[in-house]
Amino acid sequence: MVMGYRILDHTADIGIEVHGATLTDLFSQAAFALVDLLTDRAMLTGEAERIIRVAGADLEDLWINYLREILYLFNGENFLLKDIPGIKFSELSLEASLLGASYNPRRHAIKTEIKAVTYHRAEVKQTPDGWWGVFIVDV
Repeated sequence: MVMGYRILDHTADIGIEVHGATLTDLFSQAAFALVDLLTDRAMLTGEAERIIRVAGADLEDLWINYLREILYLFNGENFLLKDIPGIKFSELSLEASLLGASYNPRRHAIKTEIKAVTYHRAEVKQTPDGWWGVFIVDV
């Protein structure tokens, strides 16, 4: 199974299809895809750490709440994610350790302004090859 993600064509929004060998890989790749839409993640350092805790009513709700938290860290706290050393799942919640950097407009060009991560077409499922998910962002 090749891990990663690809951009999906979607009217007026951007869709992301994500693959991962494990649920942890899937959630990590989704966060990386979101940040890669925002900026060049290769230009980021990992000197700052954040711990996030997210819950959901079901797996798709957890998926969207998690991605919304990643987006909030940028919009609300100027934090850009570089790496995810760990994600711990518990029922319909997770705790993730995030490494990243404070947004600096002189160093970090914003490629796409993302307004929101939406529930439209949100899906997460286990496949014979690993995990698969889709999310749409409003730009």
